[in-house]
Amino acid sequence: MERPLLLYIFLFYWNFLNALFTVEAPQSLYIVEHGNNVTMECTFPVNGKLKFGDLNVSWEKKDELKKLVYVLVRGKEDLKGQHSDFKGRIKLLKENLNLGQSLLQITDVKLRDAGTYHCIIGYRGADYKTIHLKVKAPYRTITQRVVSTGHNEWKLTCQSEGYPEAEVIWQNGDYEDLTDKANTSYQTGRDQLYHVTSTLTIKSRIDEIFYCIFWNKELQENTSAILHIADAPDGILWTESRRFVGATLITTTFVGSGLLFMFCIRKARANKDNRTSVLSSSITSLSKDKDTHDCRDASFEDRELKYMQIEKT
Repeated sequence: MERPLLLYIFLFYWNFLNALFTVEAPQSLYIVEHGNNVTMECTFPVNGKLKFGDLNVSWEKKDELKKLVYVLVRGKEDLKGQHSDFKGRIKLLKENLNLGQSLLQITDVKLRDAGTYHCIIGYRGADYKTIHLKVKAPYRTITQRVVSTGHNEWKLTCQSEGYPEAEVIWQNGDYEDLTDKANTSYQTGRDQLYHVTSTLTIKSRIDEIFYCIFWNKELQENTSAILHIADAPDGILWTESRRFVGATLITTTFVGSGLLFMFCIRKARANKDNRTSVLSSSITSLSKDKDTHDCRDASFEDRELKYMQIEKT
């Protein structure tokens, strides 16, 4: 008779103590962009200085099966049972526990991180709160390409990654809808992201513009790109070709300059040899002359003799 009474009293006071210990969630929904970081929070009463030896903290993700995200047992981390989805990306900001704050940080958020989390605190009582995490992946970057297929026909292509599947809308410069003429394909890429490729083949004049718009209905967001049909649609190929020609011209000029330089050197040496031989013969003829004169005098006398002969004639 006494034992059931003691059990009743214990349960009464236990429920009373738990009623005094309440875990709160300042924010019940977090929305984060794929690849970014997020810090989720729940709070609990400390009532004085925190005794880590009495503190138990657990974060769990409620999927089809429970996934253990983080565990702190009597003030010490215990990550042996941590689910593989979260390894290396989870941190509890322990410095905030003294303030009664359990802050869970997830880095490099994945699409699979989205879902429902339970923040469970045990400290002179026990309680938990539910927090929801939503992950969005907008189609931020659009890769575009313009290719001429001949006869004023063009193939316009836009590619992007995001989640969920986006509708791709095509318009011309007058904002007329051309979506029915486009071909759009979807592939599941890394981390469940959709890789979307849309191609529009159309006849058009030079200098026209077109728009491709990725419409994410679930997020109510759109991202657009402008495709310009320019005078040189194969600009990349033309640039590479131009660089090749430029390199060829530079090489040819360099080789030609080298050959010309060698030719000039050889010619200069030949002239030098000729001048040397002529000089040698002049010196020899002068040395044979009975009267000693320098080269300038000899030349002057030769001109005088020629002049006198002309006068006599």
